Amino acid sequence: MRTRMINALKTHYTGEIAKHKMNVEIFFANPVGVGEHIDLMETISAEIGKIAEYEDKLMTLDTHFQPQEMVKI
Repeated sequence: MRTRMINALKTHYTGEIAKHKMNVEIFFANPVGVGEHIDLMETISAEIGKIAEYEDKLMTLDTHFQPQEMVKI
């Protein structure tokens, strides 16, 4: 169960990273096509912040939680 939960979290974090990277790529490729984002640089910075957040969560999960079923504390 532990391994499946850790793998699910990793998959979720990886998916969120991919989603926010794609948003940044879209902003870079077509910055005028996003009308509701007046401050484009701030919007891109916020997306990069979300990428960093999920990368940090992945690193923390890898550092502190092993995927084996029985872990000695």
